[in-house]
Amino acid sequence: MSARKNSNRSSKRSIIYPIVIAVLSGLLLLSYLSTPAIAEPGSAIDPLVTQSYVDGRIAELQAQINALQAGQGSVQPPAGQTNLSQADRIAIANEILQTLGDSQVVPFTPLFIPAGSTLTANAGAEFILRSGSANVIAGPNGLVDITAGLDIANGHAVSRNHLMLVPATDGRGLYFTSDSWLMIKGGFIVAN
Repeated sequence: MSARKNSNRSSKRSIIYPIVIAVLSGLLLLSYLSTPAIAEPGSAIDPLVTQSYVDGRIAELQAQINALQAGQGSVQPPAGQTNLSQADRIAIANEILQTLGDSQVVPFTPLFIPAGSTLTANAGAEFILRSGSANVIAGPNGLVDITAGLDIANGHAVSRNHLMLVPATDGRGLYFTSDSWLMIKGGFIVAN
């Protein structure tokens, strides 16, 4: 009797194992086929472009803008704005050109400031305290600590390596409690 049970078990295993292996193989193949292709840089899905290609595309766009300005061509309006007149299109093109032409990077200027000095900055000035220590000189609204996302009130210490912004030209600035290095851009006056 036990020989017969072992024989039945063997025959069941010989049928079940191939079925399980076939189902698992099918699931593995199905998951492989359903996985979206991951684009490799430089492949047909995600091609790399050369500088000459980019320059060529910019030249084409510039030619379209020039033709539009001369009244010889047309540019398709943005989606949903089909009622733009030729004058509106020219104004938009001029604004884009002006924005591209005016964009310049204004570098930060490193500045050594001795202890006991004050710095008064104009609206829009940005600075980063690199070394030393300084306290805020300001009215009730203080200075904007862009890095921390906070307003720093009058008399409080400025954190090193935080980007700070002066929101108004109303005497806001810093009082330096030790010799300090500051990186700054925008208008300012230092007084001892």
